[in-house]
Amino acid sequence: MEKDAIVLNDVKNEKKFYAVCCKCGHVRPTRYVEITFAIIADNGKEAAEKARRIARVKHNKKYAILSCKEISKEEFDALNESNRNDPYLKCTNVQEQRLIEGFESRILNEPEVVTYKKSKKERKDLIEYKLKKQNLCIKELNETMLAF
Repeated sequence: MEKDAIVLNDVKNEKKFYAVCCKCGHVRPTRYVEITFAIIADNGKEAAEKARRIARVKHNKKYAILSCKEISKEEFDALNESNRNDPYLKCTNVQEQRLIEGFESRILNEPEVVTYKKSKKERKDLIEYKLKKQNLCIKELNETMLAF
């Protein structure tokens, strides 16, 4: 019976193969290149976390991970091979990136990026508010220090 339990635990701890599709950068803040990475992990959430830490993936974007699905070992190997041959992943600078034939067709636009730029009056009001808040904190701190 103990041998059966050990075998079951080994099956539970077995790593799985995932294909994680990510938004990759270095093509402007409002644009991205879609790349699918092959990841070994225990579950999909861990695979997505590992993929987010890969170089070129847009780390600061909430929706940088587009999809995550479990794949077979053969698909994993094929995906790794295709990524090894991808000229975009071999580039070390923008100039090399621009030399890739047909690269512009791979660049996609982010869906409706909303930017909110404050007017001078709004910025001034915000600064005044923060200064007042800071002065109140300093005043309160001074009063506390004098109490001792």
